[in-house]
Amino acid sequence: MTEKEIRKKLQDRLEANYQAYIRQLQSRSAPDLIEQATEIAAAKLVYDELCDCDFPAENLEYLLRFENPLEVVRDQWLQEQNTVRDEEMSHVLWSISDKGDAEQLYAPEQETQGVAFPEGVRMC
Repeated sequence: MTEKEIRKKLQDRLEANYQAYIRQLQSRSAPDLIEQATEIAAAKLVYDELCDCDFPAENLEYLLRFENPLEVVRDQWLQEQNTVRDEEMSHVLWSISDKGDAEQLYAPEQETQGVAFPEGVRMC
């Protein structure tokens, strides 16, 4: 198969996989969809990236070995994104409290309005 044929075949398969995935989601309830939000976002990201970007043909050809390459790449993407999140979340919380920008951007809890917090402490 030529590189162009590989790309076309994978794009067609990804399209079919994505459309089947969307049809499957349409039968789900709103709470189920909310629970699956991370997976849904990953599926959309993987679909868009693989259809729009110029990855090496040998990687794309390998994906053609699978009935559902969208699922294969989505699941690997999710696995790799699920790294040590507690460290990332700690950094996010530190950044929020250190900068104090949130105090100007978001409404405060009514019970804490006017309460003076020690310098450098803005949240628990």
